[in-house]
Amino acid sequence: MPKSQITYMFPGQGAQYPSMAEPICKVSKQAFRVFEEANDILNYNLLDLCINGSEDDLKNTLITQPAIVVTSMALYKGLEEKLTEEGINIFPDILSGHSLGILTAAIASNSLTLKDGIEIASKRGGIMSKNYDIKPVTMSGIIGLNIDIVEEICNEATTSQKNRVDVANYNLENQIVISGHTSAVNKAEKIAQSKKAKVINLKVRVSSHTSLHIEESNEFAEIINNYDFVEPEIPVLSNISSKILNSADKIKFELSNQMHKPVLWYKNMETLSINNINIFIEIGPGNVLSRLVKKFMPHVLSFSISKDSIENYPIGKILDHKGKF
Repeated sequence: MPKSQITYMFPGQGAQYPSMAEPICKVSKQAFRVFEEANDILNYNLLDLCINGSEDDLKNTLITQPAIVVTSMALYKGLEEKLTEEGINIFPDILSGHSLGILTAAIASNSLTLKDGIEIASKRGGIMSKNYDIKPVTMSGIIGLNIDIVEEICNEATTSQKNRVDVANYNLENQIVISGHTSAVNKAEKIAQSKKAKVINLKVRVSSHTSLHIEESNEFAEIINNYDFVEPEIPVLSNISSKILNSADKIKFELSNQMHKPVLWYKNMETLSINNINIFIEIGPGNVLSRLVKKFMPHVLSFSISKDSIENYPIGKILDHKGKF
């Protein structure tokens, strides 16, 4: 049997939910240590927020971004710990992430230390939260219309640079996220609904991945330049070009520019398919990415370890499909 090709996928903002860290911290010492380190770096109890915090607490972008990165890394370390205990050798061929998930992928690839990654996540959240206070912005998912129609809707709903909406995430050809000023996004939602689309306002207090955020992106790029990156041990897939990132400079460029460029997730899935990836393991809160993969490629094995049953958590699905690894 040919060797399976594997990607680990890390989710972005909007994946968070109350008590998301509780299952992994109950079963993994390594996961708990990730949170201990994060608490020391951030000077607040992130673990408590990720176990006992409300949905509203976790919507605060200052909290959300480090919370998702740290929970994802806790799951990653917990997964490694449990696989080692079971004597199972699984190694990803490519790391992929959606938006903020690229930062988690950079940490998992050892291009960036956990400490630096947590600091960067916190500072990224700070920049985006600060700008939310200055200009009311939001993001919404549009389901059921193709890319060209959604782009036309955004153009129609945009009246000026101070009231604009653009496509931010190309998740599937008929599942797209728009982003921008609240009034323009609301107008675009109404137009989309008039065309029988399903509209979902996302669980975020930010807007991102459009030209509206060039200034924030430049500010974040200055922060990125203060940190040391090394060549990744596992290549990372770019959101903004769908190319493989195999150097420190390429990963720095990706992180420095993604805030004002759209996420090409469906193109990412095409690239992974071309590279013969046939097992997609989502490592982080929720299962949005693994569900998108199943819609795009129904024939592949795709699942999220955070949604595993408590028995054998978080490797139950891997044990169920052990023969495919």
